[in-house]
Amino acid sequence: MSPTLSWADVLFRLALGFAAGFLIGLDRGEHAHPAGLRTTILVSVAATAAMIEANWLLVHTVDTQISIVRLDMMRLPLGILSGIGFIGAGAILRRGELVRGLTTAATLWLVTVIGLCFGGGQTLLGVTVTIVALVTLWLMKYVEAVTVRGRRGRISIIFSSEGLAETTIFTLLAERGFNMRSYRVELLPDASTNLTCSGRYRGPYPGWSTDLVRDLAKRRGVNRVQWDDTD
Repeated sequence: MSPTLSWADVLFRLALGFAAGFLIGLDRGEHAHPAGLRTTILVSVAATAAMIEANWLLVHTVDTQISIVRLDMMRLPLGILSGIGFIGAGAILRRGELVRGLTTAATLWLVTVIGLCFGGGQTLLGVTVTIVALVTLWLMKYVEAVTVRGRRGRISIIFSSEGLAETTIFTLLAERGFNMRSYRVELLPDASTNLTCSGRYRGPYPGWSTDLVRDLAKRRGVNRVQWDDTD
C-alpha cells in the first residue's frame, strides 16, 4: 500500500478495477452465465474500493501520545473475500449429477482478488492476474475442447411406440462410446416414452453430442432429443 493517497491514485485504481471487471465480464456475459458483465464490474470495483478504504485508513490512522488509534486494516479485504463466497455459492446450481456455475463462482472470486490488488496499489500484479484470467477464460476453453476427452452427459429422448425400441437406443449409444451409468423411463400420457440416460463419453466437444442428437432426431418415431453436458 502507498504511504500517501491522492484522488488521482484513487481514480486510477478504480479505473483499473472497472477495466478488469469489464474485460472478464465480457466472456461471462457473452455466454449468458449467471454472473455477467455488470456483476463482475460491481464485484471488481467493490473490492477495489474496499482496498482503497484500507489504504486510506492506514495513511490517516493517528498514532501519537495524545490519541492512539490502532486498526487492523487487513480485516476489511479479508471480510470482502469471505463475503464473496456467498455470492459465488449463489452462482452454483446443482440438480442431481448436473453441476453448473463453478467457473462463474471461481471467476467472481478471482475478480475480487484482482480488485484488491488494484485497490492496494499493486498495479503490475493486478494487470498480470487479469491477463492470466482472460487467457484462461477465452483461450483455454478451446484447448480443453481438444485435450479433455472424458466428459459426462445426459440425453433425453421422447419417441412413440412405433419408433425406436429402448434396446435399440442403448445399442446405438454403446456403439458411439457412451458408457451409460443410469437411465430413467417415463411413459407419457400420449403413449410416447421419455428415455433419459446419464453416463460418460469420449469424443470431440461439442461435435460428438451434436452428431448424436442429429442422428437420433431423424430416426422414425423420435419426437424430441435433448442433450446436456454435466461436466
